[in-house]
Parts: sequence; structure tokens; C-alpha cells
Amino acid sequence: MKEELKIIILEDVQYDVELIEYELRREGIKFISKQVEIEEDFIKGLDIVRPDVILADHSLPKFDGVSALEIAKKIAPEVPFIFVSGKIGDEFAVDMLKKGATDYVFKNNLTKLVPAILRALTERDELTELKKSKSELQIALQEKEMLLKEIHHRVKNNLIMISNLLELQSHYIKDKTDFNFFRESQNRANSMALIHERFYQSSDLKSIDFGDYICTLATDLVNTYVNASGQINLITDVENIMLDIDTAIPLGLILNELLTNSLKYAFPVTYSCGPSDGTSASPETFNCRFEDLTSISSSSTVQESANKNSMITVVFHKIGDKFELIVKDNGIGFPKDLDYKKTGTLGLELINRITKQIDGIIELDTSEGTKFKITFKELEI
Repeated sequence: MKEELKIIILEDVQYDVELIEYELRREGIKFISKQVEIEEDFIKGLDIVRPDVILADHSLPKFDGVSALEIAKKIAPEVPFIFVSGKIGDEFAVDMLKKGATDYVFKNNLTKLVPAILRALTERDELTELKKSKSELQIALQEKEMLLKEIHHRVKNNLIMISNLLELQSHYIKDKTDFNFFRESQNRANSMALIHERFYQSSDLKSIDFGDYICTLATDLVNTYVNASGQINLITDVENIMLDIDTAIPLGLILNELLTNSLKYAFPVTYSCGPSDGTSASPETFNCRFEDLTSISSSSTVQESANKNSMITVVFHKIGDKFELIVKDNGIGFPKDLDYKKTGTLGLELINRITKQIDGIIELDTSEGTKFKITFKELEI
């Protein structure tokens, strides 16, 4: 408590003011007080005195304690307001407490005044300290959020740099297989960069809208492999589900691999090899990106590209406490003699390993085209 309290006493009876001041001195309270009786002086007192405590009578000839309480709550809400009156009943007192009064003391029992003041000041100090701590915590959280945003932003930029380096390096590669390895690695880096971008753009920094992420990544991949030809129809049936980073990144990689698998192998391109005049042509079928058609020799003529009804569908829903990610296509289907869990290819190996990482279950359905379903629960941290 301060060495000397500043007190405003709203009271029109001088004798009652003297009794209040006597009780304060008797209890050893050091103070300076200002007596006011009208609204104008009360408002001035709040501004000039800046009181530690307000003691107010219920009613005065030209002013009243209820009006004073309303003014005090607007101008100095942190200052304890104690009614000191002989006319208030318990019902009125309870009503005033609800409106913001700190306490009330009857004039015929002023021995309770100093304990009421001390209690009010203690509660005020605790509340002030609590507000200070809350403010400091809020500042710390804001600084943490800024740091996390910066981290996500830098990670995203680094991944984009890796992707760009892979792109530049691929220009010097002549072997088509090696070129494809670089392109796929580039897409993996982009898929993770997109997640980090979503996180630093997110308001809570804890989770991202994975449904929105699916739509963006799937569209980017289709444009990459089909070269914006529009020959593959992309269908998305996704919920706007929020996932944290520990689930979003591995699931994003799985989605990238499943989509890449469909785009590379589901819809082969058929062309005829032979003289440019079309004679002695022999049809052959190749699994390649549509942009690769530009590399076919001038002696070849394209007979049939992907059917206009070629479709890749991505489904993402929450069913009960589990999530389901489905990537399916209506292409030529998965080879019957190939075990997707033991192919030895990097893409399917990543799908299997990362599915285990998120404690998921992977299922393959080849009854109509190729359909991969990943079922999992969100990882608990």
C-alpha cells in the first residue's frame, strides 16, 4: 500500500466526513482527502486528485452515489469505489456491487471501513499485476508468432530455392529418366514449400486449411504435367479441414506422389512412327508427360492423346475420428503383377513409408482405373 492514500469523499454532511477521517487516522492510515458534494467537483477531483479510493454517500441534495459510480467507471475504472451510507439496504448494496462498486459500509459501523479499503486496494493491486502479466504474455505470444511466421517464410524460401536449383540443373540433363527424377524432386520441394507458405499466412500458425491446400497443389501439378493443355479433368471433393504441421507436411508429400503417379502413368499417349507422309506408320504407346510430345521426332504423328474424359479425382473428408484421402483416376489401371508395397520405385516407397509415419492405412483398388485410399488419424503431439 502507498505511504499516503489520496481519497475523494462524496459527502454533504461535514460531521460524517470528520467521522470517516477519524476512523482512518485511528487505524493508522496516512491520507489526504478531498470532500465533494456536486457532480462538477467530483469530476474535477477525479482528474486533479487521481484518487486511490472513492468513498461515497448514497444520496446528496444535488448529486448521488449511483451517478458518481457510473462516472467513476468511465473515467477511473481501476479506482475502488466504496459506498459509505446509512440509508442503503442489502438489496441496493448487491445491485451496486453488480454495477461495479467495490464494497459498502454502513455509517453506524465505521470500524469496517479500513478493512474494506485495505481489501479493495489489495484486490486492485492484484488485478493490476494480473493485467500487467497478461499484457506481457500477449506481447510474448505476438513475438513468438512473428518468429514462427519468419521461420515458415524462410523455410518456404529455402525450399523454393532448392526447387529452382533443380530446375536449372535439369536443363543440362540429356537422359529422360534422370530429367524426370529432377522434376519429381522439384515437385516434392514445391509441395512442402506450399505448406510452409500456408502456415505463415494462417492466423493461428498452428494449422492450415488442408482442403484449400489440396486444390492448389493438385492444380499446380496438373498444369506442370499436362502443360495446361486441359486434357485431364481434375475433380476435387474436399472439406475445409484444419491440420497441424506434423500431419500436413507428410500428407502433402503423399498427395504429391499419388497425383504424380496418376499424371505419369494413368493416361498413356499413342502415336505412330514413320515417314512424315504417314506411310509405313507403326503405332506405339508411351507413358509420358504431354509436354514430352514436343520431343517426338518429326517422323511421328500423334494419333491419340489422353481421352477428353480422362479424370483424376481427389477426395478428402473426416469420417468420425479418422480422415480419408483418396486419389483416383479412370486411366489404364495399376499393373496386375505389380505389388505397390514392393515396387522399388521411389514414389511408391515414399507413399508407403510416410503413410506408416502418420500411422495410416493404405488401400489400393484397381476395379476401375486406379484408386489409392489413405486412412489416418491426426497425429497427437
